[in-house]
Amino acid sequence: MMRREFLGTLATVCATGAAATGSDGDRAADDEKSFFGDSAHGSVPPRLGGMTLEALRDDYRRRLFDEYLPFWEKGGYDRERGGFCCELNDDGSVAADEKYIWYQGRGLWVYSFLYNRFEKNPDWLRMAEKTKKFMVERMYAGEGRWMQKTRRDGTVLEGIGKTVFGDLFAALGLAQFYQAAGDPADLKLAKESIWGAMKAYDDPAYADIDTTRYTTVKVPPAGLRTQGHSMVLIFALSDLLSVDRDPELEQLQKTHVDRVVNHFWNAEYGIVNEYLRRDFTRIPEAADHMFAGHSLETAWIVMHEALRAGNRKLFDTLKSRIRRLLEMCYDYVFEGWGSENFHVFGTPDYCQGQDHGTKTMWAHCEIMIACLSILERTGESWAREWYDRTRDFVLKNMPVAGLPVWRQAVDRRGKDIKRVGISTKRKDNFHQVRMYMLNLLSIERMLKNRGPAPSRAAAPHGDRNI
Repeated sequence: MMRREFLGTLATVCATGAAATGSDGDRAADDEKSFFGDSAHGSVPPRLGGMTLEALRDDYRRRLFDEYLPFWEKGGYDRERGGFCCELNDDGSVAADEKYIWYQGRGLWVYSFLYNRFEKNPDWLRMAEKTKKFMVERMYAGEGRWMQKTRRDGTVLEGIGKTVFGDLFAALGLAQFYQAAGDPADLKLAKESIWGAMKAYDDPAYADIDTTRYTTVKVPPAGLRTQGHSMVLIFALSDLLSVDRDPELEQLQKTHVDRVVNHFWNAEYGIVNEYLRRDFTRIPEAADHMFAGHSLETAWIVMHEALRAGNRKLFDTLKSRIRRLLEMCYDYVFEGWGSENFHVFGTPDYCQGQDHGTKTMWAHCEIMIACLSILERTGESWAREWYDRTRDFVLKNMPVAGLPVWRQAVDRRGKDIKRVGISTKRKDNFHQVRMYMLNLLSIERMLKNRGPAPSRAAAPHGDRNI
């Protein structure tokens, strides 16, 4: 990227900072209604990902329904007891029988979302219901908190989580399941989980934040605030608030959106700081550091929240920041996006700029969600270009021969690497499938917006209701 273009992007992003959570009264009401309605609004490209939109849709359908989901049903999903084991052999059989609350909440969300947004498949609803039952009967600890880990049969291996991520993922799954099954008890428990997590997070004793995982900078472990907490909370609250306009949760959502937009965002450097002090002020020794993957994932999650809330200015702010993150952190030599540490300044311990040594599967999935969401709503060509570029890199580097579930990460040259603290047997039951589903929904809306294609260019639509 040319320096002039880079600085221009920075100027645009910084100019849309502190006021981003305000109303946007400058646009015509009919334009806003169209933009925030449940349909595509941008100009629709004739081709995307190197193929027609119809062919791309059919490609995702095949990957999702014919390959990815059947793999999980071989053993990762526990048909006897409900829930998910995520350490699997390549044939789909279970390698280790632990069930983590993170992956139960995520799996519950996935199968509830499939039922809610794709097809009223009773098998998906039963899988979601059985997972929820296992969670509630075997992992719920009361007062909105959840056991971190059990064996396959529900024997507790690890008590209430030291972090609240598991509680927030439980709330996320319950909120989506409530939309599928309609039981008020599930909505109530989702809310209890949100407030239980917030009580723990706001406790001065909450200190178990692993600063070594997301930064190379030494920062004090006690009393920190992290972007990752706000990210998962905002995603869960968007689901909850779409079905229940609880005023206290609405205020909690606005508070954390503001923290992402105006506190974790460091306007001086045009980056996002992963860590702040307890009062959400800057940590001087970590001010030039960004954990790139979380920053981009959080940006599209807040952008989707802007669509739910009808806030065009907020959407445009995050859209500009996403473009900047893509341009800053891409590996222009070997392709792919560095998803770990970025430093504005170099030191003897780490280099200046983006560390391209780890390129994670999950972060590239976030890029494809972000870019297609922007392309669908605005038609901006840069979003299509980055989508094409990212998808090309992913399909060349992330699949494992014969497996529908992608590898976790590759190094700068595209060779398989092990992520710190994560088993090589770990299979992802969330990021890859979430990208498939959200991309499919975007493509369907874009096709609907475009109208019937000429018959000679049309691809078979199939009979699945999306």
